[in-house]
Amino acid sequence: MIVAIITADKAQELEGTEYTKGVLFNPVQMTDGRWFISLVEAQYLTTADIIELIDYVPPVDEEI
Repeated sequence: MIVAIITADKAQELEGTEYTKGVLFNPVQMTDGRWFISLVEAQYLTTADIIELIDYVPPVDEEI
C-alpha cells in the first residue's frame, strides 16, 4: 500500500483534525519512528508537507 511519509510535527498537528466533514486525519507511526498517512489523507496536504511516498508493508505479527 502506498502511503505518504510526514514529519512527527505534522503528524502531531494533524492528529484528530478533520480533512473533510466527519473524517479525521489518522497518522500512524512505523516501527522505525517515521509517520505516515494514507494517500486519501495526503490529498488534503501540500506537497511541501509530504516527505516521500513509500510502499508500506505492515510488519507480520508472529505471535499469532
